[in-house]
Amino acid sequence: MKKKKITGFVIGLIIIVFAIQLNRNKNQEKTKQIFYEEEIPVEVAKVKETTLKEEIKSLGEIEPYQKVVIYSEVSGLIEKLNVKQGDYVKKGDFIAQIDYKKRKIDYENVENQLKAAMINLENIKKDYERFTNLFKEGIISEKKLDDIKTQYEVVSHQVEGLKKQFELVRIRLNEAFIYSPINGFIAEKFVDEGEFITESSMMRSVPIVSIIDISKVKINLPVSAEDISKVKKGQSVLIKIDSFPDKIFYGNVSKIYPFVDEKTRTVNVEVILENSSFIIKPGMYCKGKILIGEKKALIVPLDAIMKLPASGSYYCFIIKDNTAEKVYIKVGKIGENYAEIKEGLNKDDIVIVTSQGILDTGKKVKIIKEKNDIT
Repeated sequence: MKKKKITGFVIGLIIIVFAIQLNRNKNQEKTKQIFYEEEIPVEVAKVKETTLKEEIKSLGEIEPYQKVVIYSEVSGLIEKLNVKQGDYVKKGDFIAQIDYKKRKIDYENVENQLKAAMINLENIKKDYERFTNLFKEGIISEKKLDDIKTQYEVVSHQVEGLKKQFELVRIRLNEAFIYSPINGFIAEKFVDEGEFITESSMMRSVPIVSIIDISKVKINLPVSAEDISKVKKGQSVLIKIDSFPDKIFYGNVSKIYPFVDEKTRTVNVEVILENSSFIIKPGMYCKGKILIGEKKALIVPLDAIMKLPASGSYYCFIIKDNTAEKVYIKVGKIGENYAEIKEGLNKDDIVIVTSQGILDTGKKVKIIKEKNDIT
């Protein structure tokens, strides 16, 4: 009986030991399985030190380099209008003719009077010289000499008066013609051939045409009053125009306006772009980057940074001993593929660029790929 009890005890003990060992093996297997599941595959990149261009961004609108609005100096019939909207004209090209026919008649009348008066003066001058000699010889009286002298002086004054009058009608005749003062395109035409320009329309400043020079264009970029001290005349400016999304235009700061807009608290910075092919049109919208210098900076791929919802705070994950660690960072300039890191990371730190949505501090990770080219 005693022997049977011992045997039963031994068998029970063996069963217990076997069960414990079996459970331990299962736990080890489960632990291995858990460990394997928590080792999250990730792609990474090293924090890189580089040189970044410091820039000020702004939005602007394209304007013509020069715009001239032409008015008539005279009233009268528009006899000829030699241009239409969109025409290209050169400096000195004929634009319009106003009241020329009447002015031409006035010009010719005064011209003929002046010619006749000058001929008359020349004849009287000869008579005066002849009478002077006759007076010296005692053939004629002094009164006759005085008479011819007076006549000569009167006609001389008439000639001088007609010369001034002729100059006036010449000017008035020239005012009948309007010429382009610049090279450019006819942007607007305000009148038509056959219309009559009255004194009242001149008082209302009704123009004939406007001409724009777009061989260059200018852009006014508003810059905040806080940043304007960084902007200098001659600095390079990169311009992206909405109509040409794949093209970058290059210009320079030509003028910094001397006052701050009271409403926007900004200062306009004028930029000049060359436009010899005329592809840039006034009225186009653009984005400008004023290059104000360079600086050393730490950068990471843009995919590495995450933003907390409803806040301006950023964070990323770095790897330490194959474990993810959440780090809060201060972000500076954000480029097309990178972000500048001002605080929170050091050079050569390894940042995670994938799978951040399932990561947290302490999670085991496995590096499957390292990105080398950030910018």
